[in-house]
Amino acid sequence: MNLQRFLSAALSPRELETAVPELVGTLFDDGEKPIWTVRGLTAAELGRAKQASEEGLDTIKALVQAMAGDGDKAAQIRKAFGLGDDDVPQNISYRIEVLTAGSVSPALGAQNRDVVVKLAEAFPTTFYDLSNKVLNLTGQGAVLGKPKRSGKTTA
Repeated sequence: MNLQRFLSAALSPRELETAVPELVGTLFDDGEKPIWTVRGLTAAELGRAKQASEEGLDTIKALVQAMAGDGDKAAQIRKAFGLGDDDVPQNISYRIEVLTAGSVSPALGAQNRDVVVKLAEAFPTTFYDLSNKVLNLTGQGAVLGKPKRSGKTTA
């Protein structure tokens, strides 16, 4: 066993491109290649997704109730957080967090979480497929190679 080699290895998350032709005309423009790229998560990202699915739902519900009561504004806020009038199952909430964190292209992040919420509502099979791919990549671990750069640099 070579502990030092492991500690000094350049590792990057596994990525996978998936064709999603069913999203042409909605998320992708006509003529645009309907490719969704996902990556495996780190342990911290996976933990945050699990924690958000367990604790976040009650916190969000309480926040919505305190901010807006039960009217139209509350319904809009619940929808933005992925909450319908009915409770969102914990597994769905977890998968929303997983896909939000694991999306490379389109790059989503928390500010575009509503994209994954709408995907889950309108294209549930695609949503499950993509979130399964993120979880599978996560389970396979990182790959050897240089980590990808975080952004473009200007000259």
